[in-house]
Order: sequence, then structure tokens, then C-alpha cells
Amino acid sequence: MKIASIQIYKYTLALKQPLYVHKVEISQREGLMVHVTSKEGAEGFGEIVPLEGWSQENLNEAYEQVQFIISTLVGEHIPEAIEKLDGKFQSWLEGVDLHPSVQFGVEMAVLNLIANVRNQPLFKIISETGHDHVRVNALLQGTRYDIVQQARKLKEDGFTAMKLKVGGSVEDSIAKVKAVSEVTQGKILLSLDANQSWSLEEAVQFGKGVDHGTISYIEEPLKNVYHIPAFYKETMIPVALDESLLRFPLDELKGVEGVDVLVLKPTVLGGIEKTWQIMQQAKGLGLEEVISSSFESGVGLLTLANLAGGASRDHAAGLDTLKWFRQDLLKEKLVIEGGKIDISQRLVRREDLNFYFLREIK
Repeated sequence: MKIASIQIYKYTLALKQPLYVHKVEISQREGLMVHVTSKEGAEGFGEIVPLEGWSQENLNEAYEQVQFIISTLVGEHIPEAIEKLDGKFQSWLEGVDLHPSVQFGVEMAVLNLIANVRNQPLFKIISETGHDHVRVNALLQGTRYDIVQQARKLKEDGFTAMKLKVGGSVEDSIAKVKAVSEVTQGKILLSLDANQSWSLEEAVQFGKGVDHGTISYIEEPLKNVYHIPAFYKETMIPVALDESLLRFPLDELKGVEGVDVLVLKPTVLGGIEKTWQIMQQAKGLGLEEVISSSFESGVGLLTLANLAGGASRDHAAGLDTLKWFRQDLLKEKLVIEGGKIDISQRLVRREDLNFYFLREIK
């Protein structure tokens, strides 16, 4: 297929409440939508939305790069079998050092174009061993009372995995975990996220103060990643890496004792193909991989759900972020039912988008 045109839209979506990412307050999500049209008239849409506090680039820098990539790709043929995610995107875009969020959005648009041409959901074109219902790791937030009420409701709704933010006060974090565990009674996997907030001493104190039987893993418990083996030796709680994947190559981290899980955010990691290749590498190393949202709209979230659905192993994905949004780019809301997202029939087409929020800028 040959790319005939690329349009760029800008959007602003209101949040129900401020979002705090590494101490950066975000009150709304601003991003870009890439609209790719083939010579035959097929369309694909991809979302570019850097996450303040996480992404190395801001939206203006992303837009400048998108303007350049338009002049590069219009008139080009999309390589055959690029959807196999085996390096053809890298070869096709060789010489263009794209920001991670831009890489993600461009790849998303091209892959959604191919999915629309074939009239198949994205997970089916990238994988032969996928699953059409993706389990979601429900996100607990608020006070101890709030999270207990949320956990009780989520349990009733059929969720099998929940995620709780910890960090700061060790005593308060222990109390929150115990409160949630009383509700779940060991029947729901609980993952924790400390955002690199603790010293080794604090992390060990926390680990010894909670019931290990209720915890599947803890994300980034330590300020110093090299203290993970000591933490694991003292607590036997498996560790997941998230922020560290941006600072260290996987080859350097794969042998760290205690690391069992990789939390993968394609928007900040560098796109769909790179994330997919890390997923395959993780599988070979015996590590679990968890696809996680960077607070994209429903368009990006549906793509992430398809990426998780394309995996051969069924891990609960970190996709419970749309509840922060007051508005969305999808007309039909992406529903989590029974703790899962059904991706068996969902495509991203023009008629699925709410153009009220999209303003063409290119």
C-alpha cells in the first residue's frame, strides 16, 4: 500500500480530577491524532500523547517531528508484512530518530490502517496466538476508606487483579495493603507500585509488614535499582521494573535477582514494535510482561489492549485509566466488563471517532 496523505489533528480532553505523575500535576490530556490515508482510500488513526513527568519530549516537540515525518512518508509504500513487528518499522523509518510518543502514534496509525483493510482487530494481524479478552489490573486510588470500597466493588464486578499505589509513609502503605487484603481474601492478585520512593531499609520494613500471599509483585520499590537483590532476599516479594527500563538496557537488568516482571509503556518506551520485541525477549528470559497505559485516550488504550491481547500469555494489563477522563475520542466507550476488555470486534475507524474534540492542524 502507498500512503497518499497524512493529516494531523490536535485534541484536548478534560479529566475528572488532576493526575499526578512524578509530582507533575496534569489537569487535562492534550495530544495529536495522526490520520493516514492510503492511495486506495483506506484509513488508519494513531495517537501521540506524551506524558508529562514521564516522557522525554513535550507535545510541541512531538508536533515539530510529526511535520517532518509527513514530508518523509507521504508517497511511500508501506513495507510488506510490517505488522509482524520484526524490525520492518525500524528499517522503514531508519535515519529518522523519532521521539517515543511519535513512534508509537505513527506505528499505531499504520497498523490500524492494515487492520481496517483486512477488517480484523489489531491483535489478530500481529499475532497468531493471541486472545480476544484482555484482563485488566484495576487501579485503586484515594484514602484507605476509598480503596476498600473500590476493592469490594471491583471484586463483585469480577476483577481478578488490582493495583495499589504505595510509597511515602511505610506504616500507611502497610495499613492500605492490609485493608485491601481483608477484602480480597487472597482471591484477587494485588500488585503494588512504589515509584522508586523508598530506601532499602524502608522497603524491607514494608515487605516484612505485609502478607506476601496477597501480593503478585511490587513495581520499583527502591530509589536504587541495584538494591533489588537485597530487598528480594529479605522479603521474597517479586519486583517489577518500570521507570528503570528507560534508564538501563534490558541486558543489564535481566540478571538482577528478584526481578520477575517488566511493566511496558509503549508511549514512553518507543513504540509498538520495540515493545513487542521486548515482550518476546522477556518471554525468553522467563519474565512476565505487563502492558501499561500512559493515560492515552480510548484510541490509544484500545491499541494497547490489542498489544496485550497479541501476547501468548494472559497477564492483567494496566489499562484502567479511562476512568480519569471526562471526555474521550471514541464515540463508543471502551468498556471493562467482568474485569476484561473485549477486543474481538473493535477496530478504530473514522465512524468510531468523536471529531468534536479533533481540530485539524495539518
